[in-house]
Amino acid sequence: MRISLQPNFFIGALLTLFALFTFLPFYYVILASVSDPKLITEGELMLYPKGFNLSAYAMILENQKFLHSFMVTITRTTLGLAINLILQLTLAYGLSRSYLPGRKFFMLYIILTMMFNGGIVPTFLIVKATGLMDTIWALVIPAAISTWNVILLRSFFENVPDSLEESARIDGANDLYIFWKIYLPLSLPAIMTIGLFIAVHHWNAFMDAVIYTNSESLQVMQLFLRDMVIHMEMSALMGDMSSVKNDVSSLSLRTASIFLASLPIILAYPFIQRFFIKGVMIGAVKG
Repeated sequence: MRISLQPNFFIGALLTLFALFTFLPFYYVILASVSDPKLITEGELMLYPKGFNLSAYAMILENQKFLHSFMVTITRTTLGLAINLILQLTLAYGLSRSYLPGRKFFMLYIILTMMFNGGIVPTFLIVKATGLMDTIWALVIPAAISTWNVILLRSFFENVPDSLEESARIDGANDLYIFWKIYLPLSLPAIMTIGLFIAVHHWNAFMDAVIYTNSESLQVMQLFLRDMVIHMEMSALMGDMSSVKNDVSSLSLRTASIFLASLPIILAYPFIQRFFIKGVMIGAVKG
């Protein structure tokens, strides 16, 4: 009996292998964060935890700076997600209407921003001139509109049948009602997908916080992790580890912090995964 292997088998095997290589570094981070620090330094940590120890997590969660930076990051992500979605959805809906005067001009103007960017210095001068420096809005407003997201949402709105809008207008509905009651519910997969990208961007953002904020009260979690790593490396270089408890290594603290910083996004993904599969096909099929 001859067994023929389908192309899907090779594709599945390749994707599984790729997923495994992607997951292994993160799996090592989890192992290192809950294992005995002595066994980690001795190189005995392999495929499963050894000397199970949660001291690193206890130490991180007792750190008020970590908790404060965690809340600042949550605030930034929540504000950024709301503002980005509102502006990008309304802009994409307007550009998707064929009766909008100058629609092609505005679309060309938006696309040009993808190819030509003023850079860090002009953006910094604008943020400073508008009084946004050292405020939470400096982390949200400059990146409020993503050209790529607007193009994707515009393509999705254009694929919605025009007959739905025509029927609503016959019943007396205005543009705001049509947008809110018809296009947004039908665009839920696209909104959830774009929302995931926006949330991940704000959660992991680092450079804008370095440039636009100086106050410790606005320190985001990524800055806290950077400062913690630099402090531990300098302490180890100078031979002073008095700031770290004897039963907790610097590697355990770093890996525990990385896992805690990634946990909210990891927990959120399963709830929107069913929308994500549909959303990634935005604009791929028309009709």
